[in-house]
Amino acid sequence: MKRIGIRKPAVALLGGAVYALFAALGRQAQHDGQSDPLRALLVAALLLPPFSCVLAFLSERAGRKARPVSLEDREAFCARRTFCLIFACYVPMFLITFPGSFAYDVPFQLKQVFTGAYSTHHPLVHTLLLGGCVALGRALGCVNAGAALYTLVQMALLALCFTAACASIARRCGGRSAFRAALCFALYPLHMMMAVNATKDVLFSGCFALLLALSLEAAHAPHCGGGLGAGIAAAAACSMLLRNNMLYAVLVWAALLPLLLRRRGCRLAGLMLLAAALACGTNAVLSAATGAQPGDASEMLSWPIQQLARARNLNADRLSQEEIEAMDELMPGEAWRLYDPTISDSVKFEFDTRRLMEDLPRYLGVYLSVGAKCPKTYFDAVLMLTYSFLYPYSEYGVSGYYLQMGVTDQYYDGWYEGERITSASLFPRVLASLSWRFGAQGAMQIPVIGWAFNMGLIVWAMLYLVLRQAYRGAWRCFAVMLLPVLLWGTFLLGPVMAGRYVYPLSLIHISEPTRRYAIS
Repeated sequence: MKRIGIRKPAVALLGGAVYALFAALGRQAQHDGQSDPLRALLVAALLLPPFSCVLAFLSERAGRKARPVSLEDREAFCARRTFCLIFACYVPMFLITFPGSFAYDVPFQLKQVFTGAYSTHHPLVHTLLLGGCVALGRALGCVNAGAALYTLVQMALLALCFTAACASIARRCGGRSAFRAALCFALYPLHMMMAVNATKDVLFSGCFALLLALSLEAAHAPHCGGGLGAGIAAAAACSMLLRNNMLYAVLVWAALLPLLLRRRGCRLAGLMLLAAALACGTNAVLSAATGAQPGDASEMLSWPIQQLARARNLNADRLSQEEIEAMDELMPGEAWRLYDPTISDSVKFEFDTRRLMEDLPRYLGVYLSVGAKCPKTYFDAVLMLTYSFLYPYSEYGVSGYYLQMGVTDQYYDGWYEGERITSASLFPRVLASLSWRFGAQGAMQIPVIGWAFNMGLIVWAMLYLVLRQAYRGAWRCFAVMLLPVLLWGTFLLGPVMAGRYVYPLSLIHISEPTRRYAIS
């Protein structure tokens, strides 16, 4: 009698349950602004069978047998042509946004460079690179030239990382797979738009893509040579230098790898710990050299801040006078009135972190007691902050821009004198259209294309690719692809679900060619 395995049905049911629950809660968040847990569970139960069946069908269809790749196919890849193709595809966006998109945290990072008051709130490596290019242009008499220099350097580094990732895919899966990946890196609109955007997420994403590609190669290669190991450690260290939350994802991943991959996992985990030590050591040296002060811990408190602010706004009648006074102390000047369900920045900027840390046990007790009285309010605060990362929404509902383009000017007042970075687009009408249609709207009003920018859909695709590996029993791929899921978990704790946060997760498509394996 043929034995019926439980792995495939279990994975299909688990994945179907995740999708069904995310869909039910996400729709409530988007359309109602709050949750109805019982109704969400009922809807999820109804959606579970079709979602599980679709997941199983897609996973079965994708389950092609592995086949060897010829040496000629692997050698068909040309790194130089690939780099030129990717870089050339980013040039039109550079001309449209000239000298680039300098928004988000750029003014705050430049302030550190020009005033000498450094902080570890933003990655010091990125702050010094960005500020150094702009300072060079200012010294030469043209700030825009320095800004353009940074944008070109970033474009080149991103193209280099993507080219190296394609080279890894060529060694593992052949030149044709590498060429398809290169086309995606070159032509996917989000890559073009992010390549000229002076935020740390861009270079981080390039290093992250390279780390994934090299880790997948190491997981399948008979032997992990010194060069491959050094590349993995370098990519991981650079990733952690460019994003603080990457360190937490890597440490958890390093703990899981030996359990999933045994000896191979131990080698990869060792490389991750080495990379973490290198990143932490480099940051310590840079902090000492610049005198950088620690960043505000409020950046890690988005969930509690949103929960307290929502409870203070909606449930004041349930709270004691002591709880109200404590919440008003943490959010002085009635900052809780600034509560925005989709982004924590409004309240976070006014939150008194120092007072919190001075009497942490008291405020922790208040947080827990308010949560006991208002559990649904706490849950809804988290749901409204994160639903864009859980559900393929029909319209971009976050109050912040999906992808900021152009130049932010309002944060220079009071500390900067002289010429500022100014937009000098060669195609200003195109830039204005992109800023509205893509930047503010997330391209949701554009049929088909809008879905390529949908954060929820990108996350669902990421989860599908991971679940598919578990369904097929491809545990080497599954173990490596857990890293993007862990990184996604850190983004869920962040202040807003912006397009630049989801960008690294869109790069998990490099796992697609692993249906075929190269023979070393």
